[in-house]
Amino acid sequence: SSSLYVKITADVDDINTSVHDDAATDRARKQLQKYFSFPLDSWQIAAGTSLLAEHNVIVCAPTGAGKTVVGEMALHIAMERNTKAIYTTPLKALSNQKFGEMRQIFGGDRVGLSTGDISIRRGADVTIMTTEVYRNMAWRAKTGAASLANGIEQDDIQVDNSQLLESARLDEFADLSSNSIVVLDEFHYMGQKGRGSTWEESVIFTPQHTQIVGLSATLPNAHRLAAWMESVTGR
Repeated sequence: SSSLYVKITADVDDINTSVHDDAATDRARKQLQKYFSFPLDSWQIAAGTSLLAEHNVIVCAPTGAGKTVVGEMALHIAMERNTKAIYTTPLKALSNQKFGEMRQIFGGDRVGLSTGDISIRRGADVTIMTTEVYRNMAWRAKTGAASLANGIEQDDIQVDNSQLLESARLDEFADLSSNSIVVLDEFHYMGQKGRGSTWEESVIFTPQHTQIVGLSATLPNAHRLAAWMESVTGR
């Protein structure tokens, strides 16, 4: 798909699901509700419908409204496809916390962790990591593919950012070929000076076959960001 679905809710009751037809929404509800013990809200189903249609998704919802549910949906969808998924957070502590939460949901043998200094369960169905680690992985995958296409060995690549190169070399989760979805939590970091470039590069370097799910409580320029993401990713 070349379209991108954006869902913004300033209020939980402020919903608009008209972007999907009733049949697609009903199919999504039936497919996704089984994973949750509580009834899903209409806007969550709308986001899930877009995920099932292989769109990129940006969700903006108030804290406590349930945006993380959309991230969990994405992981379930990846598993249904027999592919892998990545869930990123901006901090090591948050990644460690999310690792524990996801182990409870998906089982300890299906969830891995990579924070730069800790790597657990390489090749797991779901890997929790910091956004910097994912950016490095995606960069390595993209530059490696480009160098191979040009007949250049990856070890011959020269990069000014030595820290990025070293981190990429140390990363144990460099193969993204089987990863179909990446969830970028705290997506509002995109607009911050300094670290914001990590989120931008994560979008730019994400392989074409991978859906991007951005979760944020506050993102005032979401529609402009969505247009930019669509131009960069083709989704």
